[in-house]
Amino acid sequence: MISCPLRNYFAISFPSAPIDVPRCWQLLSDYLESHNALPSKFSLSQLTGHAEGQRSEQDLVVTASEAANIITARKLTGFSVDTGYTDISVSYTLQHNSLNCRIGNNAKAPMEWKPFIKTVVSEYETIGAWEVFWPYRTWQDLRHPSSFDNGAWGPFPPGYRVRHEPDVAGIGPGQTLFDKSLNPGHTKVVEHRTIFYPTAEMWLGPHFWQYAKCTKEEALTADFFIEKMDTPNYLYLKCWPTAFTRPDGEQGRMQQRLWKLFFHEDCEWPPGSGTICDEPMYGPPELMPRNH
Repeated sequence: MISCPLRNYFAISFPSAPIDVPRCWQLLSDYLESHNALPSKFSLSQLTGHAEGQRSEQDLVVTASEAANIITARKLTGFSVDTGYTDISVSYTLQHNSLNCRIGNNAKAPMEWKPFIKTVVSEYETIGAWEVFWPYRTWQDLRHPSSFDNGAWGPFPPGYRVRHEPDVAGIGPGQTLFDKSLNPGHTKVVEHRTIFYPTAEMWLGPHFWQYAKCTKEEALTADFFIEKMDTPNYLYLKCWPTAFTRPDGEQGRMQQRLWKLFFHEDCEWPPGSGTICDEPMYGPPELMPRNH
């Protein structure tokens, strides 16, 4: 069984950290409260978002309203709160230019983040926002062959291109990595700390197009999206009814269209095949279709 939670996460990238951090916290805490998922207490980091003279390695245990007061009083440029690191814990972080989360498989948290994402991208200029099915994203981004040793992620696909990366200090043996850049579901770093997720739904802000190889107008005219909505703050695009869970079949070919449109890049599955196969191949049992 894979250890990664079978949950949807959200990821929102800004061109820079939002100026109104208290408002960002309010939007998040209000959304959690509306879903009866606001923890009674958080551990608030005194490192993230704090000025040099305010920093401490000692976390503060606070309520959501107490966190709001600290964020305002200390004029924080970001925040990081969590309820631990177990199967029932959550974490929400605004750091650098990204707002994201970590949610345990049995944690009390919203199952859907689309309304929250829409609220944030309507208020702030963004690079983009995505709702990500975390197990699929994690599997497609694996780079270490040892990740497949316990069988949780299924068998290691033999067609991967493998390279040896020397130890940065020049002391150790280094590490062997495989190239995941042609996986249909892999993520792409488009700028330092800014990640593109090839998801079934995306909210692309005005700052996204400086990184894309296509224009916003070309995206609007693409015929494979099933929903489009152009607004002053973002372009909403939906190409598949549900979150992607497979790199093969029609899902794989749809992700291939996204890569070709946005970055003029191709993808393949299984690795080394040069194409997208029709039948499901490889992956953890949790992501296999029920009839396989």
